[in-house]
Amino acid sequence: MKKATRLIECFDLPDNPDLNAAYRLLPKNPDENYYRERVDRNIGWITKEEQEALRKITIGIAGCGGMGGLLGQIFVRLGIGEVRIADCESFDVSNINRQFAATRITVGKSKAIETAKKIRETTDDTTLLVYPGGICEESVSGFLNGCDVVCDEIEFWAVAARILFHQAARNKKITILCADTVGHRTFLFKFTHDSMRVEDSLGLTYKEAKILQKKLQNKKASPEERWRILKAVNGTFAPELPEYFIDVGHGTVKALEKRLFEEGRASIISTNPIMAGGFLANHILLYLLGEKISPGKRNTVNIPKTPGYLSFDAGHMKAVIVPENQNRAGK
Repeated sequence: MKKATRLIECFDLPDNPDLNAAYRLLPKNPDENYYRERVDRNIGWITKEEQEALRKITIGIAGCGGMGGLLGQIFVRLGIGEVRIADCESFDVSNINRQFAATRITVGKSKAIETAKKIRETTDDTTLLVYPGGICEESVSGFLNGCDVVCDEIEFWAVAARILFHQAARNKKITILCADTVGHRTFLFKFTHDSMRVEDSLGLTYKEAKILQKKLQNKKASPEERWRILKAVNGTFAPELPEYFIDVGHGTVKALEKRLFEEGRASIISTNPIMAGGFLANHILLYLLGEKISPGKRNTVNIPKTPGYLSFDAGHMKAVIVPENQNRAGK
């Protein structure tokens, strides 16, 4: 068994944080009136009692990219009592088009640390747990312990980290909700301890995924291995690639896959992570209210378990519900 990630409790991140440690940033502002005032505009759509219940909730977000960092800020603004974020990557210039904490100043710096700093600037009356080493065998259990729900916003090619995260959450019976950004569309999935397993959908064991992810990181994966991962991840999290050009001969979908295969970069339009992140955040709130806080009090749509999903396309103004027992290919 590998040694668990060292946890450091503090009120502020140090100037030179240890990227192999985790930091629990404790609440600095104990003023109850401040908390009630800053979440006051939530009241009406949720009750005061539900707001107090949300204050006792812990949400974990694996990945601080285009949607993960945004989700962290949304949940802190919502008044969630503890938010956890994890990401082992650093910002690059191409992240500036969409990622919450990506700026000209943070290029080259830890995504998790810089995201935590920006969230902490928003408000410091909640707990923020930061894992700059990302999701790995040393961190996954500590990251998940005590979470009420978690988000999978792990990087596209990190198939081993994703499977590890899902297996550990499933063993702890923690629900995973995840959404993505595909053009002007988002797909939202719900993984539970008794839903379809992500490794079955990907067609990879954790052992296989570890080998492939390491090859990818070392740029030693063969074209066949890269293509296998690309098709597996797209098939799981983007079961339908939308086309927005009238002239389909433009070949957008094929061009997107070609770029992803050759460059390793997904095309993500700047406008969509905000929409997709809000879509996911709304459904996480509704999940918490409907299944943990106020069951039976709202007439909202339930998220089907994977392989079912919800989808919304802002370009085509199309909403889709695919039930758990419906064959995706036959929809």
